[in-house]
Amino acid sequence: MKHELSIMKQIWLWGAALIASALLYGCSSDTDNDGGTPPPAHQEGYADPDGVILLNQGARTSENSTISYLAPDGTIEKDVYRTVNGSAFGNEAMDLDMCNGKIYIMSNNLFQPNSEAGDGCLVVVDAETFRREKVFTADDLVFPRPEGSLDKDEMLPLMTPLENIAVMDEHNIFFSDSQGLFRLDGTTGELNIVKGSYAFGNQGATIETVIDTRGMAVIGDKLYCCGGGFWITPCLLEFSKGSNEVSRTLDLSHASDFSSGICQTGEHEILVATCGRSGDKKSVLFFIDTRTMTITREKQVNADISAEFMNTPGIALCGDYIYYAAGTLTVSRMSLKTWQTEEYIHVKEDAPNANYLTCNVIADAKKNLLYVSVSNELGESIVSDGNVLVYDCSSDEPRLVNNLVNPGSYPVNIYPVSRFY
Repeated sequence: MKHELSIMKQIWLWGAALIASALLYGCSSDTDNDGGTPPPAHQEGYADPDGVILLNQGARTSENSTISYLAPDGTIEKDVYRTVNGSAFGNEAMDLDMCNGKIYIMSNNLFQPNSEAGDGCLVVVDAETFRREKVFTADDLVFPRPEGSLDKDEMLPLMTPLENIAVMDEHNIFFSDSQGLFRLDGTTGELNIVKGSYAFGNQGATIETVIDTRGMAVIGDKLYCCGGGFWITPCLLEFSKGSNEVSRTLDLSHASDFSSGICQTGEHEILVATCGRSGDKKSVLFFIDTRTMTITREKQVNADISAEFMNTPGIALCGDYIYYAAGTLTVSRMSLKTWQTEEYIHVKEDAPNANYLTCNVIADAKKNLLYVSVSNELGESIVSDGNVLVYDCSSDEPRLVNNLVNPGSYPVNIYPVSRFY
C-alpha cells in the first residue's frame, strides 16, 4: 500500500509541480569541495564554470531524462550523457550536484519508455567529460530498518519520489525521498536514514519524512534544510558531515505553513523563506546566524513566494532582490532593502505559446542572470515544445539575452556551473 501511495504521489507531484519542483546564485544547494579545498584553477569541458547544465525530466512514460549543456559561447548540446555513454542515465530525473570533479545525477527511474531502461537512480560521472564512473540502482540503495519501525525486513528500500541531493564529498552524499534524509557513502555503498529527519506513522508501520529539502544549503561541513508538516512544527534542521543524525534544530513555529527555500546570504548567514498555501500572501523571511543557530532578523511580506510542488526553491536571490513566480508565468521581485515588491517579467511577452513553468526561477547571481523555463503543453506522455528564457536582471528593466527554443524536454532544474565553485 505504501508503494502504491508513493506512485500515486509521484504521478500527482509530476503534474502539479509542472503546473505550479544556492547560495548566492539562487537558493539551491552548494557543495563545499571536501571541507573547503578550492577547485582547480582551470576547468575544461562540461565543468567550465561559464557553462550551464539543464536537467531535463522528460515526459516520463514517453521518454527518458536527458541533460543539455549550454556552452559559454551560447550554443546548446543536447543529450550529453547519451552522446558520451551510449545510454540513458535514468527516467524522471529529479536533481544533480557536483563535487570534487564529479557530477551526481539522481532519478526516480521507475519507467522504461520504448523498452529502454535508465542506468540507475544515482549515476556518478566525470564532470569534465561526462563519462560514467559509478551507478547505484534501486536495488543497491537499501538501508537498515531504523529502531522503532514495525517493518519485518531488516533492509528497507527507498520510496519515490527522490527529491534533492547535496554532496559534501564521496563519503557524504545526502539526498531525500518521501521517508526522510539519507546519507550515502559512495565508496562503500552504505546507506543510512538520518535520525531526526523522519517520524513514525501508524504507530511505527510507516516512515514519514519531516524534512523539506528544497534548497538545501551546505556551509563547510554542515547541511541545512527545513522541516515541518504533520509530524513536527516548522523548523530549521542542521546535519553534519559524517553523522547519521540531526545536529541542531531551530524552532520556526511562529512562521508560515510551509518552507519555500533557503539561500546563503553571508559567510555564516542563511535566509529561510516560508509561505502559506498556494495563493496566500502570508510569507515570512528569516535571517539566521548558523554559528549560533539564532534568528537575527525576520520580516513578514505580503506576497506569495510558494515553491508550489517543484523540487526547486520558490525564491531565487540575485543582488539585492528575491525573485519568485509561485507557479505563474509572471516573475515578481522583492527588494531586500526596501521590501517593495513588483512584477518584473511577463513571460508570455517573450514566449507567447508558453503555458506552464517546468521549474521555479533560477538565478546566476555572479552574472546577474535569471533563467525561466516554460513548456507549451503538459503531460507525463506528452513531449512538448518549450523555451528557456535568459534575462539580464542587473537594471530596473529585465533584458532578454537568450531565448533557447526546445533545449530539452521539461527542464526540472538549471545549474549555472559556477554555483559549484
